[in-house]
Amino acid sequence: MVGSTVLASALALLGAQLAARDRAMQTMCVGQGAMLGVLLGIGLVQSLALSDYAGSVAPFALALVASGATYAMSEHQVAVLRAARNTHFAAMFAALLACGYLVSALFPALDSHMAQKYFGDLATVSKMESLALLFAGSAALILIAWRSNSVSRRSFETMILCSPETTLRGADGLFAIGSLILICLSVQIAGFLFTVACLFVPTALAVRTGRSGLRRHLVRCGIVAALACLVGFMLSLRFSQLPTVPAIVATMVLIGSAQRF
Repeated sequence: MVGSTVLASALALLGAQLAARDRAMQTMCVGQGAMLGVLLGIGLVQSLALSDYAGSVAPFALALVASGATYAMSEHQVAVLRAARNTHFAAMFAALLACGYLVSALFPALDSHMAQKYFGDLATVSKMESLALLFAGSAALILIAWRSNSVSRRSFETMILCSPETTLRGADGLFAIGSLILICLSVQIAGFLFTVACLFVPTALAVRTGRSGLRRHLVRCGIVAALACLVGFMLSLRFSQLPTVPAIVATMVLIGSAQRF
């Protein structure tokens, strides 16, 4: 519960910056690419009967490779095909989604894993995975909060001043690589739905409050994500028929919408 709460706050702060740079649909593609890598890694580990250590490392490594390749392809599309960028991202997302289902068909044992990785089940996360979520979420939360001004300034320059991002150099490169690592780890352990919801639901609902101020917006996003994770998790434990991650997402929508009042 603690690990997922910290991770949710970190993802919410990251999602606010990605949304400010109009990277929401691209991030969906990157997350789906990570999902494809995780499924392929789990399928290979089960087929080759590899060790438990390989069962944790291989999916994460393939998720990084697949999401990195997706990110590079999407950046190329944006550079070459500047018009209707979200249309190209939607097409890429559909293709990656189809590839994920094809991988699950090639490895029949992936049926249960596929549903779990898409919708998540935080109640069954192991102790080591919980510690990984806590460590990664804490590190990301500290870094994003520490560099909030410079990252926000870069987001402003990208969207308002149309300044191109130097994606693989300097601060932009560190931001892109750190985002990929955090998204891949979150998709592998917490699931695709949890990752995407924590990234974009808090910032989308915080905008509707009508109150300006960057710092207030970021703080609100972090609090909504953390509070929803705690309340949703406890509800799923209290009422066993409720799935964990959907309960968290529904709670996030309710708490985020209540900000207007």
